[in-house]
Parts: sequence; structure tokens; C-alpha cells
Amino acid sequence: MKKVFLSFVMLLVMPLVVNAQSVDTASAYLDLELPDSWYVFTRDNLDNNSDLEELELTKDYVMDYFLEYDLYVNAFDEDYDFYVYMNTTEDIGNLDDYYNFEVDDLAVELMNMYGADSYEIYDNDYKFIRMDYESDGYYILDYYTIIDDKSYIFSVQKLTEINNDDQVMMEEIVDSIHFDNYVDNGLNEIIIVSIGVSIVLILMLIVYIVSKRQDKKVSQETV
Repeated sequence: MKKVFLSFVMLLVMPLVVNAQSVDTASAYLDLELPDSWYVFTRDNLDNNSDLEELELTKDYVMDYFLEYDLYVNAFDEDYDFYVYMNTTEDIGNLDDYYNFEVDDLAVELMNMYGADSYEIYDNDYKFIRMDYESDGYYILDYYTIIDDKSYIFSVQKLTEINNDDQVMMEEIVDSIHFDNYVDNGLNEIIIVSIGVSIVLILMLIVYIVSKRQDKKVSQETV
């Protein structure tokens, strides 16, 4: 698997910077903060973006890539690739609407799909399923959540093993996320009505996302 943009351009070596940049992605109903040293492309910031010219990319190329792989954010430097995926379905609600055993069942399915050895439930203002694994020579740390019938994956990838500094960095990014579309439903009748059915819908959605990501890897290999 080749990095999406790094397979097309030569990036300059950038110094380590601790400052953050705010990234507003209205098309995915969220905003978050990313390291200031990263290049950041979203579906919302491509117009008149000087970084496109610097990296010899076009708006149409990047947008076509985003649309093909359900991506809303791609940020990167010479060490990291960061992605935000979003898919929409119906009658799922929010991940924190569900009982713990339902979230655990979904996490186990995800863990098995990706070949991860374990998972954790990360709970800040929202609930996430967190896992790390290796795929095609890349080390990947993912956070999954479901907000307002939309499934999100926040993913960081690198060529070397995920270490504690990477985990801290990713946790800071996830802690900065604000979902504009989040409504706290609590444990109410949505749970009773949707038990089982919603889990099936979630798993179908995750299988779709996995297949899209695998297709992306194949397409990158052919470049």
C-alpha cells in the first residue's frame, strides 16, 4: 500500500511542531484540531488552496479521490497519514445510545475484520471503539464511532509501529473532535426497538467500509 498523496509528490522534511490547526469540516458535521505541521485537505477547503499547487495536485483530483473512498479529511506529513471516513445509514442513532454488550459485540466484529488483537472503548464526550493493527506493512490506529446515523472512522497510519507518543497524539486529536450533529438520546426506547436490528445494520456498514478501504489499497498498489 502506498500513501495516497506521497506516491505522487515529494514532501519537504518538516520540523516537529506542537501547535495545532483548527479544521472545520461542515460536510462531515464536525470540527477537530490537527498538528500545525501537517498538510490538511478536506472536502471543504479545496477552493483556492495554495497547498494543492505546492504539491502539484488539482482540486478535481483530490475531490474525486474523496468521493471514491468516502473520505472527508486527509492530512499528512512525512511520518503520518490521517484519514476521516464517513458513511450514512438509517436508524442507528449514536454509539452511546447502545448498551455496553452491544458496543462490545460490534467491537469484536471490527477486531476480527481488521485482524486486531484487542480493542478498547474510549469514552470522552462521545464513545469510540479504539484498536490498532497492521495491514500491508502499515501500522494503523483507528477510532470508530456512530453519530446521528453516521458511521465515522478516524485513522492514523505510519510505516513504523504505533508507540505511546502516537497514541497520545491521536487521543489529543480525538479529544478535540466536536460533532455538530450530535444529540444525546440517552438509553431510551431507541435501544429496545433497535436491539439486534441496528447491530446488523452497523456490521453491514462496516463491511462496506472495509471493502472500500481494501479497494483503495489495491488502486494505490497499481500507481
